[in-house]
Amino acid sequence: MFKRVLLAVAVAAAVSAPAFAEVSINGSAEMDLFYRTNNSDGTATGTTGKLLQEIAIVVNIDGKDKLDNGSTLSWRLAQKVATPDRFDAMGIREAWIAYGGDWGTLKFGNQWSNTYLIQDWPYGSKGFSGTMGEVPNTGFGSGISYASPSFGGFNLTAAYDFGNGNNNAATAYEVTLQGAIGPVNLDMGYFAVEDGSPIPNGRDWAGGQTAGKANGMKDEKGASYANWVIGARGSIADVALRAAVRNINAETPTGVEADQMGYLLSGTYGFGKNALSLGYMLQTAEKDGQNQNDNDFETIGFQWDYSLSKNTGAFLQIRHNMVGKNWGANAAAWQNDDGKAGSKDNATRILVGTWTGF
Repeated sequence: MFKRVLLAVAVAAAVSAPAFAEVSINGSAEMDLFYRTNNSDGTATGTTGKLLQEIAIVVNIDGKDKLDNGSTLSWRLAQKVATPDRFDAMGIREAWIAYGGDWGTLKFGNQWSNTYLIQDWPYGSKGFSGTMGEVPNTGFGSGISYASPSFGGFNLTAAYDFGNGNNNAATAYEVTLQGAIGPVNLDMGYFAVEDGSPIPNGRDWAGGQTAGKANGMKDEKGASYANWVIGARGSIADVALRAAVRNINAETPTGVEADQMGYLLSGTYGFGKNALSLGYMLQTAEKDGQNQNDNDFETIGFQWDYSLSKNTGAFLQIRHNMVGKNWGANAAAWQNDDGKAGSKDNATRILVGTWTGF
């Protein structure tokens, strides 16, 4: 009798055991070994060529649960490992909870700016990550966003950031529209900050109010920042083409306005396991309403990709940056990562690496 009772309890427990929400781990691992000319030699003015390496491992922990009303609750925690000072703590890269259904998706928490993602990929790929893909408005540290379902082949997203605390003046918002008309994909985005400026992934080097915070914003009453981008991409046979134009505008509390335009044209030819990419980008000199500072730059990007498996690829990338005569006066390192590495002179980076997704 006692054994039958124990068996009945075990069966009941097995049948009534709670169903756990789905949890998965995914991400990517990248290894880069590169040589860069005009790299800083550690002194105030000296530069030299230098061999460098970088490892970037992205870990995403995703959860999903189907709700009784048919909607889905999902969440993500993400970290970038082994890349110094860049998304190097759990949740600084991403930490959000979302509710989605036929009506769209509502997301709360630390999340990417879609305007940034458009510039980072696909337009910033194949040699332009340090120019086209490097803007300070990477995301919303305390954001709320809505992504619409597809209508006529297009998706609309809108986002708002509450700032980093109750006393913060800075707020941010964006609107993006992405979709396709026949064989051509269109990507459009607008991001803005009022009473402040964006600081990506909490990189406040002085250790101030945004240090160590996800996608912080610097409070500055009367200041503003805006970034818009329009891009188009499509394929003709084995050739993929990408073109984009973007604007970055920043205004200080005293009314000094800086405005720069960027133009990109890039193409990729694929054959077998290989793909060859070549592109050009021009970012015009900054205009402050009084004069035109000679801090423009041009980038030529080349990349050869070779598939090693369905998840792993190897690549050779050559990126050459040509900067204006007054580039040294421009303190915005995000605008040209290689050009600011040493001095105002031109710089070339030759890189070999592998990327694998998991």
